[in-house]
Amino acid sequence: MDMPTSDFVRAGSLEELEATGRLVVRGRHRPILVVHDRGRVFALDNRCPHMGFPLDRGSVEDGILTCHWHHARFALASGCTFDLWADDVPTCPVEIRAGGEIWVKPVFGHADPAGHWRARLADGLAHDLGLVIAKAVHGQLAAGRPPSEVVRQAALFGTRNRDGW
Repeated sequence: MDMPTSDFVRAGSLEELEATGRLVVRGRHRPILVVHDRGRVFALDNRCPHMGFPLDRGSVEDGILTCHWHHARFALASGCTFDLWADDVPTCPVEIRAGGEIWVKPVFGHADPAGHWRARLADGLAHDLGLVIAKAVHGQLAAGRPPSEVVRQAALFGTRNRDGW
C-alpha cells in the first residue's frame, strides 16, 4: 500500500480488482473492503455491523453484499441494510485515478452520530431488537449524549407503548 495522498490510501489497481472482484485494504482503524460489481467500485467497512463477521467472506450479486454469517444484506452503493436487525455498513469515498489506480478515503461515520443512534434506538425499541438497542445506547453515549437523555428516550417509548411493550 502506498503512502496516503489527500487523506486517501491506495487500494490497488482496477485491473487487479476486476480479476479478484474484491480487495481488502488496511484502513486507519479497521479494514476496508473494496468491491467491483457491475462496472462500479465500492468501498465499505469490512466488518458486518450486525456481529462483526468479515464481509470479504460474503457474496456479491446484483449490487447486494450478503454476509455469510447471519445473511445480513447491504446495498453496495449506500451501505444500507435490507434487514432491520442489522445496521447499515459504513461506506467510504472511492476515486479511480490515472492509470486505473483505486484510492479510498478511510473515513467512516455518520454526519450526525447522535441522531443516527437515536433513530436506531427508536427502531430497536419498536421492534424489540436487543442487539440494536444495546448498540444504539452505546452509540449515543459514545456520541456524547448524556445518559439521562438515553434513559428518557426509552422511558418515553415505554409510556407511549405500554400495552405492547
